[in-house]
Amino acid sequence: MGPPFLLLPLLLVALVVRSTVLALSIGVVLDTNSRIGREQKIAIEVAARRFNTSSQPVLLAISELKSTDTLQATYDAQFLIQQGAEVIVSTATWPQLLAISGISKGTNIPTVSLTPSTVFTMPLLIQMSYSDNALVKCLARFVASYNWRRVNIVYEDNDYGTVSGTSLLLALELQKVGIQLDYSAVFPPMNSISDLKSTVQAELNRMRGHLSTVYIVLRSSENLMITLFQEATALGMMEQGSSWICGPDVATLLDSTLNSSFILNHMQGVIAVDLYVKQSTSEYVTFYSDFHKAFKDDYEKIGETVFSPGVHAVRAYDAVQVITLAENKAKVNNKSLVDNLLLINFTGLSGNVWPIIGNVEEAGGYSVFRVINVVGKSYKEIGLWLDRFGFYNDESQMNSQRSTLLQQLNVVFWPGGTRKSPGGLKKLKIGVPENPTWDGFITVEYDNRTGNLKSVSGFCIDVFKAAVNRLNPLIQFDFVPFKITTNFTYDDLVNQVYLKNIHIAVGDITTTSFRSEKVSFTHPFVSSGLAMIIPMKRDNVGMMLTKPFTPLLWVTIFTLLFYIFCAVWYLERNHEKAHEDFHGPWYRQLGATFWIMGNTIFQSYGDKVGNFCTKTVIISWLLVVLIMSSCFTANLSSILVTEKLKPVVDKSIAGCNGASFVVSYLEKVLNFKPENIVQIRHQGDYPVAFQKRTITSAYIESPYVRVFLSKHNDYAVYGEIQMLGGFAFALQKGDPMTGDLSKEILTLAEDGIIKQLESKWFNVSLSNFGTTTNSVERQSLGLDVFWSLLVFSFGAPLIILTIFVIQNRAIVSKKKQKQKKVAPSLEEEEIVQVYICRIEEEHVRLDVHNI
Repeated sequence: MGPPFLLLPLLLVALVVRSTVLALSIGVVLDTNSRIGREQKIAIEVAARRFNTSSQPVLLAISELKSTDTLQATYDAQFLIQQGAEVIVSTATWPQLLAISGISKGTNIPTVSLTPSTVFTMPLLIQMSYSDNALVKCLARFVASYNWRRVNIVYEDNDYGTVSGTSLLLALELQKVGIQLDYSAVFPPMNSISDLKSTVQAELNRMRGHLSTVYIVLRSSENLMITLFQEATALGMMEQGSSWICGPDVATLLDSTLNSSFILNHMQGVIAVDLYVKQSTSEYVTFYSDFHKAFKDDYEKIGETVFSPGVHAVRAYDAVQVITLAENKAKVNNKSLVDNLLLINFTGLSGNVWPIIGNVEEAGGYSVFRVINVVGKSYKEIGLWLDRFGFYNDESQMNSQRSTLLQQLNVVFWPGGTRKSPGGLKKLKIGVPENPTWDGFITVEYDNRTGNLKSVSGFCIDVFKAAVNRLNPLIQFDFVPFKITTNFTYDDLVNQVYLKNIHIAVGDITTTSFRSEKVSFTHPFVSSGLAMIIPMKRDNVGMMLTKPFTPLLWVTIFTLLFYIFCAVWYLERNHEKAHEDFHGPWYRQLGATFWIMGNTIFQSYGDKVGNFCTKTVIISWLLVVLIMSSCFTANLSSILVTEKLKPVVDKSIAGCNGASFVVSYLEKVLNFKPENIVQIRHQGDYPVAFQKRTITSAYIESPYVRVFLSKHNDYAVYGEIQMLGGFAFALQKGDPMTGDLSKEILTLAEDGIIKQLESKWFNVSLSNFGTTTNSVERQSLGLDVFWSLLVFSFGAPLIILTIFVIQNRAIVSKKKQKQKKVAPSLEEEEIVQVYICRIEEEHVRLDVHNI
């Protein structure tokens, strides 16, 4: 703390001036131990001289803090208020600000803070620094733009832990965009560390043990930052594949104290964000010139070599201008200085300025950050980030209403000297099953000479590589095979992810509720279900000709045949011009009827049939014969091609691959006893087990069923298929890559890539279920197919018979009427003849008697 007696002359002058002209007295409490504090002090002094006019004199009293002691800050502020300060401007720590604000509250004197913070509870504490909320949004959006899903955070906390609040904000903002925080390296204040190098080495080694190679340096002092990058270089953490993103503290140091050799040797490819300052205006040029001269005069003698102002200095300059504007307004509207401060909204050297009590975000303004990339001995500005909008290449694009937001900035240089964007992760360990039951899904090959892993291929591997390549082609990984045995199952492979021995498990891994308790699964890339496979035996070839029609239809056909036969016989037998065969013995009548019906198929029958009604019935019969024969021929051909086997259903002994969820389903749902469940280790063992009657049925997941049936024609799916979760990749709980891979798997499915990979490895579609035996039984045609034809064939003869009977009765009736007209003459002649016959008979009888 500066000695109070040094302030007395300045304050006495203030009292004299205030007796004649209302002057604005500003008290300043700041820490000049840091470069930022020294810049702010000079900027405030430059601003006081710049805005000091005869109509509005500005008196300045500055108290320089030498420690973070809250009591000393309180004492200095109280002294300044007692001597006439109307407003306190401070760059102290947050606890010191609270103490200063508490002192000024009793006198209704506002405290203007230039310290970044996120929590405000004091009514007269006005924030004029950049927003920590906007800063963490900028950092999170930059990381998200490169599709990195894991990060590490590095920061130096203060004695009161307030930087941890900003760190928490950053973690929450990262979570919003789907990024997981792997590790937070928290360093205490530098004055509390005895061996800084060892402490930094220990934290960096701990970070190296995590998967992410993206490091965000949120807050750091100069000492920590220099040691951090020196040790990171020594540990190989500044090589290709790493990414370092730093906050404004580091960006400020790049503009000030860091020498070019350090930047060249230890910071190549580093990204930094800082509040954007437009440096092309005349006002800034004037400020820059005044600041450069004043800073050099005051601090060159203590070793400062860079005299350019940083963003904190520019904001301090704007703070003094805001206070003078508020004071001028107070003279006009008779409101208090506090009220007028809160009404100010103008564009200063550091951009839009919105004094507010509380969080700067609530002011409704837009923070602008510049993004720089360290290249060579200095850096290049690669773009801007506008709060609530996004990234732009430059200011002109940002100001244009028609400009398009950038998905990501074009970084010139990354650590390790590459222009390729890093993947953000170390090499992933991908666990795969070495000897799966079914071929084509995973194939692991070893070098015969060295025994080393040679290659890992298969359908599942191709799907995984395609998904990762779409997500981020720079992600690297190594395969770690696990041999599947009785003692090491797929459950154990998934458990390796849970134990963090591997990062992802890839293979024909079915998602189950039990496995989901320990790991996260991606969206399935192949649907799955549990099906029962049974053997098929040769069908009865001797009865093959009866298969086209159902038994009921055959009975109906023969009934129709008999019905038509009776109709033809009746019609021909009772016709007046009937063939002579129909008036002979019964066997000749039957033969004639069969002859007529047979001729309808093989030859002309017109000469044999004399009755028109019979011809009509024969036509209906011919129509039935033609349709039935065509359907019979077609269906018989289909049956001869497809139906050669029939299922042999025997569920006494079940075979399966031994997966826990399959065994559990057999025991709990299908009530199989454990001794009736046989474990089959390879797909080729299933036919052997069926032949030896070791198993009578097999329960296999549907993707395997398609593969099995494509190679073995003597088996079929029987019964319903129990739906399962499908094949998916297993990742650690909370891993943000789970959602990313799921999205890419869906994209691969929509683009048809998964279908192409299925065709590459299999000659069938894995997503379709096998044909069940129900469709085989439905091949015979039944009454439901021919009901309309049968109604016609039965109805037509019935109608013809009815008409024929009616006609016959009409003919008989007409004959009787004709006979009645000639009946009288015929009767008299017959009476005479009868009488004569009787007389003759009497004469004969008498003669015989006389003899």
